[in-house]
Amino acid sequence: MKRLKLLPLSIVIMSMVLGVKIVDFSFGMGEALAASSEPAQEEPPAESGAQHEENAQADDEAEVAKAPSRQLSSNPSRKEIEYLQKLSDRRAELDRRSREIDDREKLLKAVELRIIERTKSLKKIEQTIEAALKKRDDREKVQLQSLVKMYTAMKPKEAARIFDDLEDDILLSIVENMKEKKMGAILAKMNLKKAKKLTNSLATREKLPEIEG
Repeated sequence: MKRLKLLPLSIVIMSMVLGVKIVDFSFGMGEALAASSEPAQEEPPAESGAQHEENAQADDEAEVAKAPSRQLSSNPSRKEIEYLQKLSDRRAELDRRSREIDDREKLLKAVELRIIERTKSLKKIEQTIEAALKKRDDREKVQLQSLVKMYTAMKPKEAARIFDDLEDDILLSIVENMKEKKMGAILAKMNLKKAKKLTNSLATREKLPEIEG
């Protein structure tokens, strides 16, 4: 009787365990099905030994092909050489012109200095001439004043006789510096033709002196 009571209990426990296993199994199958439904990522096929060797040889040939191009690029081309030559010629021409300009500037400066020195020399000569002329003028004035004083002291008749023989420019200079009264007395005693000529000369320069009758 006791065994009959334990049997139903054992059946219940076994049923529960079996249910749990069935649930676990069904859940695991679902994950497996989901994983199998995702697209698998394809891995690149592994290269064979011969193919790997061919690829390596191709890479080496590419490197060899690049080497001459790099070597050629380091050497200037004909156009580059011509361009560099033109630049060199242009620079030489500019240097030549620069030297010519420098030489011209030096020449102009030398000419300028020479002109300055020449101007100074001419200025000194001019000052010397002016000083000499002034001395001569002063000397002539002194001599003229001496003649005027001498003829003024003379009697009109004696002075008139000398004036008749003097050159016109000298006579005119003396008469211009004499007093009008004295000069009039001398003119009255001079040769009529000479006195007339002297009077005309004085009329063109200044007022005629009064002649006493």
